[in-house]
Amino acid sequence: MQMREMGEFNFIKSVADDTIYDMSTVICGIGDDCAVYKAKKGYHQLVSTDMMVEGIHFSSKTTAPFDIGYRLGAANISDIAAMGGVPRQVVIAVAAPPDGNSQRLQEIYEGLKSICKTHHVNIIGGDTVRTDGPLTVSLTIIGEVPEETELYRSGAQVGDVVGITNTIGDSAVGLEALLDNARGYSHCKRVHQRPEPQVYLGNVLRSLGAHAMNDISDGLGSELNEIAHASGVAIEIDETAMRFHPEVIQWAKKKEISPWSFALYGGEDFQLVFTIPEDIVNEVSALEGIQLIGHVVSGASGVCLRTAQGEKKIIPAQGYNHFSK
Repeated sequence: MQMREMGEFNFIKSVADDTIYDMSTVICGIGDDCAVYKAKKGYHQLVSTDMMVEGIHFSSKTTAPFDIGYRLGAANISDIAAMGGVPRQVVIAVAAPPDGNSQRLQEIYEGLKSICKTHHVNIIGGDTVRTDGPLTVSLTIIGEVPEETELYRSGAQVGDVVGITNTIGDSAVGLEALLDNARGYSHCKRVHQRPEPQVYLGNVLRSLGAHAMNDISDGLGSELNEIAHASGVAIEIDETAMRFHPEVIQWAKKKEISPWSFALYGGEDFQLVFTIPEDIVNEVSALEGIQLIGHVVSGASGVCLRTAQGEKKIIPAQGYNHFSK
């Protein structure tokens, strides 16, 4: 059925069920002019938003409708994780072509519901409108973090150790493998289509005393430069310290390029990059899913990679940019 046949209000009714996963924080969800939720005393509120446009952020060749909703939820939840917070509520806005398939749009909602249910995030409202352009989906998320404990990009200090969660470059390889119709690479394809935001590790790192954190949405090179410039420090990462997933190494060999290209400039892994003081290195390194890859040093703001041969290569703030040529 096309959206023009179903209509706005029938569509809203069709997706409004199974949207509340933590009743303790919601007074009024979908169905009124505004949703009403409870803000916890002693916590700061966190708000972020992300938008996905068909043909720019996703295509039917690489992303099923369910995965569109899942990835949109993951991107927003990852922003909250990067502040050391806990995601609580989301509102969704959709601009759909009138001849668009209503079943496809319902599956997008199912993907969003799936990741929200996993992280106990309530879907408390939104809007659905017509567009003559491509399908566009926007999500706004509200989270919380104990007062005065949120982690900023500007908190890195000289002497800190730099780390990441899990492995990176996986999503970029997954996208290339999907576009090339390559067999195998199931891990990387899964990471691209259904990334897992690192809320747990973000909270643990905050509680242990991390100084700065950023989520890896535009590639490690871009995110590290954001931390370096916001904090007024230099960051040096060690080429020999990074561990890549075997599929990333395999794909890089096939394409005859360095796996670092995917890690630094690929993006959409939705892992975390962080800096920690030296005195908690042992506690942090004991956590599952942690790699320590460099140091914060004195010098002009920027990022460099120290190679296995001891050379230093400048890492530019290069990642996905919507308005670049």
